[in-house]
Amino acid sequence: MGVKTQGWDYIKNEFISIDKVLERKIDAFLIGGSAMSYYGIKNATKDIDVLFRDGYDCAVFFNALMQLGYETSEQYFPPVIQMEATFFIYKDDEIWMDLFIKNVMNKFELSPSIEKRAVKIDISTEKLRIYCLNPNDIFLFKSITPRERDEDDLILLLTHGEIDFDIIHEEINYQSRKYRDIKMEFNRKMRKLEERGYYVEYI
Repeated sequence: MGVKTQGWDYIKNEFISIDKVLERKIDAFLIGGSAMSYYGIKNATKDIDVLFRDGYDCAVFFNALMQLGYETSEQYFPPVIQMEATFFIYKDDEIWMDLFIKNVMNKFELSPSIEKRAVKIDISTEKLRIYCLNPNDIFLFKSITPRERDEDDLILLLTHGEIDFDIIHEEINYQSRKYRDIKMEFNRKMRKLEERGYYVEYI
């Protein structure tokens, strides 16, 4: 199944459509390429990674997607399987949505500090409140994923000039109390970036 890449205008309009069929108010956090598109760091993305505080909000969001013609599939691309989302949903060949509840791959979670740094998006929705993770938290998220293409996104974030390794290291230290592998995963990805000629800071 081929999937198109979509920019922020498409993503924004999709959220406006979702808002119209939601049963109640919910919060959703964009954690990957879609958030980068919002910030203008990335032109387009193949999937929208959405993180929820709990399963109730995720279920309401999932039901809205079903009403809009999204489908679940028993056949996934390897990078999709690696993400271990609660739901993988697609809309024809237009876009994938990967839905996560509280944490991603048991390595990275929606901590109080990440929520505080997130930016609320001002779009015309009444029930759906969308937040974009801070670029530093997007960088951390993409540094612990197994997808090779996320290395290119890390480089985009680095070259955009807003990465603060002090913030990232502080968050890693907090999350490592629960997710012991996060430091190892982060340093492994940093080595790959360093090999490609980019300045990084290990923890």
